[in-house]
Order: sequence, then structure tokens, then C-alpha cells
Amino acid sequence: MKKCIIFGCGKNGRAAFEKLKLFYDIECWADNDETKWGSWVKEVPVIEPERIQEYAQNDELDIFICMYDYQEAYKQLKAMGIQNVYVWKGGFFYKPEGLFPLEFPRLNYHKKTQKNEGLHVLFVSNAAAIRDNKIASVVKKAGVKVYLAFIEEDPRIASPEFVDMYEEIYPIMSIRELYDFVKNSEFDIVHCSSEPEYTAAVLKNTDKPIILDCHDLRSSYQKMNHDKLTLEFLSHRGATGVIYPTEGLREETIRKYDINREDTLVIENYPSSDLCVLEKKEKLSCIDGELHAVYEGGIISNNNTECNKYFQDIWLKIVNAGVHVHFYSQADVKYCRYLESLHPYLHYEGNMSSKELASELTKYDVGLCVFNNNPKHQLYADNSSPLKLCEYINSQIPVAVGNVNSHITFLRKYRCGDCLDLEKDIKRQLCTIANIKIPENILEKNKLTIDSKIEQILEFYDRAIKKKRGAK
Repeated sequence: MKKCIIFGCGKNGRAAFEKLKLFYDIECWADNDETKWGSWVKEVPVIEPERIQEYAQNDELDIFICMYDYQEAYKQLKAMGIQNVYVWKGGFFYKPEGLFPLEFPRLNYHKKTQKNEGLHVLFVSNAAAIRDNKIASVVKKAGVKVYLAFIEEDPRIASPEFVDMYEEIYPIMSIRELYDFVKNSEFDIVHCSSEPEYTAAVLKNTDKPIILDCHDLRSSYQKMNHDKLTLEFLSHRGATGVIYPTEGLREETIRKYDINREDTLVIENYPSSDLCVLEKKEKLSCIDGELHAVYEGGIISNNNTECNKYFQDIWLKIVNAGVHVHFYSQADVKYCRYLESLHPYLHYEGNMSSKELASELTKYDVGLCVFNNNPKHQLYADNSSPLKLCEYINSQIPVAVGNVNSHITFLRKYRCGDCLDLEKDIKRQLCTIANIKIPENILEKNKLTIDSKIEQILEFYDRAIKKKRGAK
């Protein structure tokens, strides 16, 4: 097996590590951050870049620059006379000059062992997100065989609790490999996540029915250049069928891109029925007599005060009102620790799997679903799906929301929380919300689980297959 060095041991480098280790003996990491020199990451040592020459003299090896801005590192290596340098871009590996893709051994094409074996569905994603895994899990419960192709982050690292449900997991090493693999394999349906969205556009000519699962419509809230808008258009119009998380998002896309309604489906971001609460924990407020709110999910880890997940100012208002805020997040740990340091009532609780979190949330009084909304994000927010609300009420805690129409409508319909006005008495409002009683099994009784949508998903798959056959 060939040897290599990975330049950059941050998030990109660690994601690249999981793919490269299948094809290389990884000698070491190199990094310009001198605080990392001499440490070990994934049982591999970190060296200063100047030492790469020592390794290159003893063995012929490849160097992979795995960072967002690779230009400076590439100049650094060229000045040392280092050859065989490649860069990581979006999960794939290229030669820096001309961005020619690096060739890897080809994947074996997937073949069915019997003709009447039932549906085989391939999920394609950067890193299988919660929504991808949930849909795959309910499809599998219906007797369908599910497979996963990942582009950037190995799900065995990102979502280990979901890995066993996939029959096989494939690392995709280039766009060409993805296209050839899908075209020549015997999958009945290819279910593409909108992260990255381009996969649906790339695969539409493979003769396979392509489902695009639109997690969100980026043109609703991001500044997008002409190329990105074109790609969004091609993905939605080129897919055999598109799934949206809300009716509002479907309507927006139909108006924007003239999508045929018959080729669309709405599947809300509901949790899986597997996330039932196995153990209720004692309320922290019963121990100390104080009020404890909780947030779980993504957090923006920089000073982008326009982002809807910039919580610093909101949470400081809440804790300054005398309410504890606990938060669970997969966001940058360093930034989470920084947030925690801003006030003694801010508590970073780490990151947990969805199943663990269902019981963990029961010890809090209120779930926070108050985002940093502004005109830039309001359309996106108003069309957002109530996943977080469902996860909170699944743990029988009422929810405080901000000025988001879809969230307010949901709370009023199921009587599971109320609006929080940050300009009024915050603690009094949260105390009132905390007294709302959430019935047991509220999700199952109201069909608010992804499992309740399985018939719709399978019917949609069947329509897509028939449409593709009819088009041939």
C-alpha cells in the first residue's frame, strides 16, 4: 500500500483521513499550527511541515493538502521541492494544477443476486444527515434494502448509531466515479440529499430514477451567484421527483422553478418513533428551585450576527433574566466553551446521539426554539419544518419559539408551547410556558413521526420508477 501525509489536521483533514486510509498507509499529519506538533490525531503523529522532506527522502509518498484555502500550503510545499501534491475540494482529491481528479481503484458495481429481490435504494449524501438516516430507517423497516454513498464525511464517524441499517457504505472518490457507479449498478432508486445539491443534477442522465430530498432551499436565505442558482434549478427540475420538508417550501419552489406538483411530495422533519423516551430524568428545577431551558442543535461558530443560528445575544438576554440555558451541539467545541464562559448560567453539555438526547431532555423545563431571525432569513424560517419542536415535546417539555409563523401555528395546533418576546419579562414568560403539560405519546397519537409517512414515501418511489420507465 502506498504511503501519504495529510497536510492539515482540522475538520477537512480528519474527513479526508477516513477516505484515504482505505488506500494509503498514513505516515503522519503536517500542520502549520505549532501547538499541534508532537501530538497525535487518530493515532497518527503531527509534525511540522519542514519535516515532510525527511519522509519524502525515505519513501515515495503523496501529500494531501486538506484545508479550505490550500494555495498558501501548496506554495509552501513547492518551495521545499515536494512532488506528488494533491488538494481536497468538497470531498474529492485533485492535482492543484488544473484540478485534475486523482484516480483511485474503482468501486465494484452493485448487482442484485435475484431478479425479484425487492427495492434497492441508494442514499447519496455529503455525510448522511439526521433526515437522510431517518428516511432510510423507515424505508428499511418496510422491507427495502438501503445503501449509502458518502462524498465527504464517513457516517461511521459522524452518525455511528445509524450505520448498521445500511447494507453497504461506499466512499465516493470523484464525480466521475459517482456517475459511473450509479449508472452501472442495479439500484432501483437513487435518493439524493440536497447536501450537496449537485448530485441530483449529475445523476439525472444515469437512467435511474433520481429523488432529490430538499433539506432547504438555499436561494431563500443565501446570496447565490448565477452558477449556484442554475445548479439549484437543474437539481430541482432534473430530478425524477423532489421531496420537500414543508408545504411552504414546495410552493416557493413550484413558483420559482415551475416544478410539476405531481412530481413532488412533502415529508416533514418529524423524528423517528425509535426515539421514544426510555427513561425520564429528575427535573433540575426540582433540585435547585431554578428555571432551566435547553437548546439542542447547530450553532454558528463565528461572529456572523446575521445568521439565524447566532444565539449569543439571545441567550445572554435569557440568562441575564435569571434563567439557566443548557445547550447540546455538534458545533465547534472551542466556540461552545467560549459561549459557556460568558455567564455562569450558560452550560455547554456536549453532543449526544438522538436516542440518548431524548431521555436527557426530560430534565429541563422548556425547550428553546428562538432563532436570530431577520428579514434575510424570514422566508426560510416561516417555511421551516418543526423537527426541533417535535424532539422537545417527544421528551415532554413545552417549547418557547420566536416570531416564526410555522412554529407558532404548530404550537397553537398541538398546545405545546408559546411565543417568547425578548423585549418583555423573559423569566415570567418562560415560567408560564414551563407549566404547560405535554401528553405522553403526543407524536404517535398525532402522526408526527417519520414512520407515519412510509406509505407516502413508497408510493412516491413507485411513481418515480414508473415515470422513468415511461420516459425510456
